[in-house]
Amino acid sequence: MWGDARGEYIRVASVGNLLEMFPSKDKNPDDRDLVSRARRGDREAFTQLIVQYQVPLYNMALRMVGGREDAADISQEAFLRAWEKIRTLRDAPFKSWLFQIAVNLCYDHFRRGRRYGVMPEDDQASNVIGLGIATPDPQEHAEASERHRLVRESIEALEHDMRVAIVLRDVNGMAYDEIAGVLRVPLGTVKSRIARARAQVQERLQRHPEVFPREDARAE
Repeated sequence: MWGDARGEYIRVASVGNLLEMFPSKDKNPDDRDLVSRARRGDREAFTQLIVQYQVPLYNMALRMVGGREDAADISQEAFLRAWEKIRTLRDAPFKSWLFQIAVNLCYDHFRRGRRYGVMPEDDQASNVIGLGIATPDPQEHAEASERHRLVRESIEALEHDMRVAIVLRDVNGMAYDEIAGVLRVPLGTVKSRIARARAQVQERLQRHPEVFPREDARAE
């Protein structure tokens, strides 16, 4: 139920665009009718909401806590709590409300003293980080793997608040106002956290010019 989804990756031209490598395919259709039916106890309607959001929710949790089993547990618990409390949902968008529950569960995970999550290695079945670059040659494959590792480690090093903001934006493709609703912070705070997170990731990656050459260096 809580499997990964394969994503299409965006070719990047510079370190400044690296975070656009994340797949963001959530189309966020209007689910008001499903929510209305679920609030009246319609389990089939809620099951459709699960199908619609289980992959992006799992992917967000996976990037936050690292372990696949922990991410699956958080996703499942988020849906259970949403079902139990859906009658209390009024005007708030279901997506933001659901992700708010999951984000709080991720913070609970860390408050319980659990080890800080390490993002999983990229493979064909995971929706982690890709460069959109064909790598038939073993040397090219090794270089791509090194790029993936460095990006993962740069994101892992972020503080929780910045990490969740950048994951919601660049992995889940949420709009800034959606993220503000999920995190219950002002829009300006969201923009600041994402900007700081991107700057920190970029700064760490630029410590490895042999892997991430600067654009001005390429032009010389």
